[in-house]
Amino acid sequence: MKKNKNPLYVVSGQEVEEANGLVDFLVKKLKLEPAINFLNMMFELLLSQIDSYPVFIAVKEFIDLVMKRIELFQKVSIL
Repeated sequence: MKKNKNPLYVVSGQEVEEANGLVDFLVKKLKLEPAINFLNMMFELLLSQIDSYPVFIAVKEFIDLVMKRIELFQKVSIL
């Protein structure tokens, strides 16, 4: 693995953790790993339930809605 010349570090109390880029830094700093893991599990479950075109459309619309909410949050956040 190539060593980063200017690594980012996340400090939480006594714990120091290296981040692999800005997105990883923000995820670790804001402690978003559990939320991201939950969304991944939810999407995997929904995708495993697709057995027809109407179900596919319903799942797609739900995922699109979630992504629009995330985009809206991203637009109004101060980061």
